Amino acid sequence: MEIAEFNKNNRINFLDTLRGISIIYVVLYHFLYDIILFGVDVPFFGSFFMEAVHNFFLVILITVSGICTAFSRNIFKRGAFIYILGGIITFATSVFMPENIVVFGVLSFFGISMLAYGTIKPFLDKIPWLWQFFIWFFLSVVFWSFDENGIINLFLVKFKLPDFLYEIKYLYPLGIKSDDFYSADYFSLIPWFFVFLCGTALSKPVLEKKAPELFYKISFKPIDFLGRNSLTVYIIHQPVIYGIVWLIFNVI
Repeated sequence: MEIAEFNKNNRINFLDTLRGISIIYVVLYHFLYDIILFGVDVPFFGSFFMEAVHNFFLVILITVSGICTAFSRNIFKRGAFIYILGGIITFATSVFMPENIVVFGVLSFFGISMLAYGTIKPFLDKIPWLWQFFIWFFLSVVFWSFDENGIINLFLVKFKLPDFLYEIKYLYPLGIKSDDFYSADYFSLIPWFFVFLCGTALSKPVLEKKAPELFYKISFKPIDFLGRNSLTVYIIHQPVIYGIVWLIFNVI
């Protein structure tokens, strides 16, 4: 552990640390997912505890990505690039692993979120960051289980979407899935875009060094490296892990 603030590339190391920790979790999660595909019983994988841990790391990853996106010099270029990568993964899985096709996975989600944020950013910049954060946090809570059950939870009152919407096949980016929809990796805009926007709102106090002092001093180089290269790690880790698991169960 070492003390650092903004590094030579004007990055905040602790954001890389958080993203690095999250990407390590993603790699471990996909390793468990892959060995389950080969018949290994992992009893805690679908447990409430595992679900809570999973959501915790996803919230960190998506929030940090929102913070970093707000620092981007060219949000549209970055968003388009990542969305195209998501499309390539969808095509590749449809050809080589149709039983585990990825439709609107995490890269597609991030790409669309960046493009959408870049579009509304001039308007959002006029709203105090604290107001933004509370609005997006509130909407994240209200729509938290929307992609699973279509319920809008207003605490004392709950609303459910009408069934006919689930007969429309192409609303899945919003979290409205038809009965025949399947994706091995799926991140709908609702609720996750609101979590992403929580991050973009927090970017202002983070950049102005209004976060707790420790936020700017924590750095752990190996994890920071993974965080700085999280996109590359994400793209290559799944085929590498799947290949290793396949060799273990079919050759060794």
